[in-house]
Amino acid sequence: MTKRVVIACGAGLATSTMILEKVQGILQEAGIDFSISQSQIYELDSYDGKADLFVTSMKLDETKYKTPIVVGTPFLIGVNEEEAKEKIINILSK
Repeated sequence: MTKRVVIACGAGLATSTMILEKVQGILQEAGIDFSISQSQIYELDSYDGKADLFVTSMKLDETKYKTPIVVGTPFLIGVNEEEAKEKIINILSK
């Protein structure tokens, strides 16, 4: 089954594209069938409950959403990347 991932950042472009490339690599390596879309943070409400995972460039109030959230900042700064990668794989392997 294809997992639907939404990558979101404040402006919806540069940062999310960098995160998208990393997440794409992680999912391909893990053998997870996926589709990825990019959006702006304020658009997440329209994807909530329809996506399997949100990967965001900033911390959000997770209680506001049904969809699990992983903060993708580690992929930009190179700190705690492994932890974020494991979270993504765990969520999408269910």
